Amino acid sequence: MRFLPKRRRVVLAAVAALPLAALFALPAAQAGPAPAGTGLAASVQRAAVDSLTSTTGIAAPDALRRLAGQRAAAARAAEVAGQLGAGAAGSFLDAGTGAPVVNVLDSTSAERARAAGVTAKLVRYGMDQLQATKRAFDAMAGVPNTAWGIDPSTDQVVLTVSDAAPADGATRLLAAAARFGDQVRVRHTSRPITRQVLDGDEITTGAIICSAGFNVNRNGQNYIITAGHCTQGLPDWQGIGPSVDSSFPSTDYGLIRNDSSDAPGAVDLYDGTSQPITSAGSASVGEQVCKSGRTTGLTCGTVQALDQTVDYGNGDVVYGLIQTDVHSDHGDSGGALFDGGTALGTVSGGDSQTDYFQPVTAALSAYGVNLN
Repeated sequence: MRFLPKRRRVVLAAVAALPLAALFALPAAQAGPAPAGTGLAASVQRAAVDSLTSTTGIAAPDALRRLAGQRAAAARAAEVAGQLGAGAAGSFLDAGTGAPVVNVLDSTSAERARAAGVTAKLVRYGMDQLQATKRAFDAMAGVPNTAWGIDPSTDQVVLTVSDAAPADGATRLLAAAARFGDQVRVRHTSRPITRQVLDGDEITTGAIICSAGFNVNRNGQNYIITAGHCTQGLPDWQGIGPSVDSSFPSTDYGLIRNDSSDAPGAVDLYDGTSQPITSAGSASVGEQVCKSGRTTGLTCGTVQALDQTVDYGNGDVVYGLIQTDVHSDHGDSGGALFDGGTALGTVSGGDSQTDYFQPVTAALSAYGVNLN
């Protein structure tokens, strides 16, 4: 999201809750009318539907139906997983159908999950085991241009290694992955994994360009949440105000005091329109989401994994990030990630094919602020 002289806007669309049976894509012959009152602004609706139809092949009305109900589907899957306790190993939305899926470790839990109206997937590894494996990689942090985290849709830890990673460090991580066998999947990328900031371009300091995330307030004062690596050194932002905090690395969120007269709770759609933000929430694997940023504008895609660890180099390791295939680029740092009217996160970095976002709920809690 770009910084406008007296304001910045973020786009999110409110989604209506539908019964679980209405959440999944129907065959084209059975497709009914798109749900009314999804709350999606026209630009967000077009971008999100285009992304979903191109990746899944479903019809546009079915894509709208899925977008309208996916938050409810994700919440139901998480609820059922919680009810199953040790018998469950995470939950996600099926990338192809949007159906809520709960990973289970035994047939009894599978029966209970299906009885609760969700898809049960029998898996080999429990969440405790996958988290222990992720922590083993966390202990090896220090290799730039690498990332790792749990993918519940495949019941694996995914290790991403860029060609730009140092050879000795990459070899060490790949050897560790081999020791874990099929519990770890390796993903290679040719592009560096970077914090998405344009160094040397002017704001007020003449050092960086970033994007605004979400307008928030505390005790009558307006602020903007953005990326913490943008607010390092607490620079002033032209037409807005000064940075007041930077939390980076480990996390990647920062706070800017917004002294402008305009601080709407809405996202810039980059076509002259905007859309209100009504709440903040947590992302789910398989969820269709959109991003607004000053370089690439409005783009949409899918949440691929949560709780990702990313090593940007120079000791800058960030934990707990959301991994997506939403396109962003240099200058988009701090931009808003959202699903309908729900704020989810802000751009941290990536390789333009796989991009990472800081969950917004952590920033809201840390700063004691509320969305405008």
